[in-house]
Amino acid sequence: MPTLVIFATSDASLADAWERQLPAGRTALRLLPQSIAGGTSPGFAAVVVLDAAAEANLPGSLTRCPTIFVGEPRSLPYEQAKISGRAKIYLSYEESATRLREFLPLVEEVAEKQSMLDLLLEKTRRTESARPATRAPAAIDAAELWDFLEGAVENLDTRDRLIAEFRRASRHLLRASHAVFFLREAQGFRADRGTSFMPEGDPLVAFLENHPVVIDGTDWEGPADPVAELAVRNRLALWGARLLAPIHENGRLHGLIALGVRDDGQAYDDADRTRVVMFARLLRHFLVKSGQLGRLHHLAEQATLGAKYLPGTLVLAADENPPRQVPLIVRELIGRARRSREICRAAPAEGQPFRASAGLIAETGGVWACWEEASAERHDAETRRRAERRSLLRELALTLSHELGNALVSLATLRQIDPGQTLPAQLLEAARSDVLRLEGLNANIGLMQTLHEAVPVTVDMREVAQSVGATLALRVEVGPDPVPLTLAKGLMEFSLRALIATVIENRSALNAGELTLQVRSTGKGAELTALLSLKGKHLELEGILPEPSEQEVPNQGRLGVFIAKEILRLHQGEIHAGPGMDGTEILISLRSL
Repeated sequence: MPTLVIFATSDASLADAWERQLPAGRTALRLLPQSIAGGTSPGFAAVVVLDAAAEANLPGSLTRCPTIFVGEPRSLPYEQAKISGRAKIYLSYEESATRLREFLPLVEEVAEKQSMLDLLLEKTRRTESARPATRAPAAIDAAELWDFLEGAVENLDTRDRLIAEFRRASRHLLRASHAVFFLREAQGFRADRGTSFMPEGDPLVAFLENHPVVIDGTDWEGPADPVAELAVRNRLALWGARLLAPIHENGRLHGLIALGVRDDGQAYDDADRTRVVMFARLLRHFLVKSGQLGRLHHLAEQATLGAKYLPGTLVLAADENPPRQVPLIVRELIGRARRSREICRAAPAEGQPFRASAGLIAETGGVWACWEEASAERHDAETRRRAERRSLLRELALTLSHELGNALVSLATLRQIDPGQTLPAQLLEAARSDVLRLEGLNANIGLMQTLHEAVPVTVDMREVAQSVGATLALRVEVGPDPVPLTLAKGLMEFSLRALIATVIENRSALNAGELTLQVRSTGKGAELTALLSLKGKHLELEGILPEPSEQEVPNQGRLGVFIAKEILRLHQGEIHAGPGMDGTEILISLRSL
């Protein structure tokens, strides 16, 4: 980790000028009376930027750190410091405000090398000195242990309260003055108290993942790695910790426990370290179960809300019977699913308002079922069906009234002629034409009776279009690829003839040969759709284009057009108008039955 920079000055503006010269992302510790409460441990790397006016306030533990002395040249403190070799670098106040950044990296490197040297010397002195007498292990009160386990189990559903119970146990079971728990997040490890954060790429994380050992600040028992040891000791100094215990499993670091000094002031012994390992292992198990219990609580809340707002569901074992409160149709479907071993469904009907389904569970051999009360949906569908039926009857009535009213004009005139009176030739011709129209109307009504009797066959829509074009003297354009659809060929030819014949009559004096019927297709297989485009000038389809609004009486025309629309609907088809190069185009789309 980076070497700590300490600003020892009571002048806030001077400290701000120094801090602006630090590299991006680096911060400095401004020396306060409580900043360094005690001494520093071996391996502590720091650079002190010392104001000559604040030298008296500098703790003795920081005098050994490499120092940049800032004062007024030719002043008594400044000259005495230079004579005694108090610092590595000497700067005036003006120079420190601009040139501190030039010397700081060099002094930081000196501080890091010096801390590594101090660390090695301390280890040498420790190995040469005699090992102190082993302290008698403190007895653990069984009541305290049972109280801790009770509190941990009681707060298992909330991680924060669980950590608080383990912190309380660390004071009673481990005799630690304080404990901080670092738990894994997405980008690193965050302390449960304060703002301390250890990123994923920190050397301490890599060291503990490869060497999951308990680290004692007074006795380094890990492998000889000065860089890792320096990083560890810097972390111990920043956190005020004496013992680090990893929460580790299968090469992955889940967290870290940082324990302060013992409340009796003594060092941690081997029994304490063993107890800390068991403590960390127990915490890992409790954290895993706490996460699982939290997810179970979340699922239980969702299930409770789902039972209130979502369709009913049921999961039964292989030999379990459905409860009596389950609707009868659901129990019937469960029995059918067990007998047929297939998914069974039921739609809402008269006297049965549920939409339900049931099927087997392959993993357990049981049965699942779900159902939903659909009375409102069924009522809405029935209302729509009645409205559509009334609309259809109204359209049919208007169409028949139009057809019969036009044909009965001349026939009603014949009723007013006296017997023996000679009929005008024009009246006879009109009556003859009206009779033919009534005969055609009768034929169309007869066709309506046989719509449900038509047998669908597979035909090429290019052939149907060419047959209609030959009958009406119409130009037809088709592509090289066939357009096979399964439909009622006779009904489709009648529909196209009726629609195109009406368009031709609406064009009055214009020639039918000026119209073009184009056949295309889109999609493949079951999604194949035939597209027929009728192109020409002054196109108008009576009763179809434009569609009437809801408040207006539609301009209904021929019964043949009415039947043609119904035939298109049977074939999942549509007819509408769109802009083309030469004006309006009538577009017809068809799919297989």
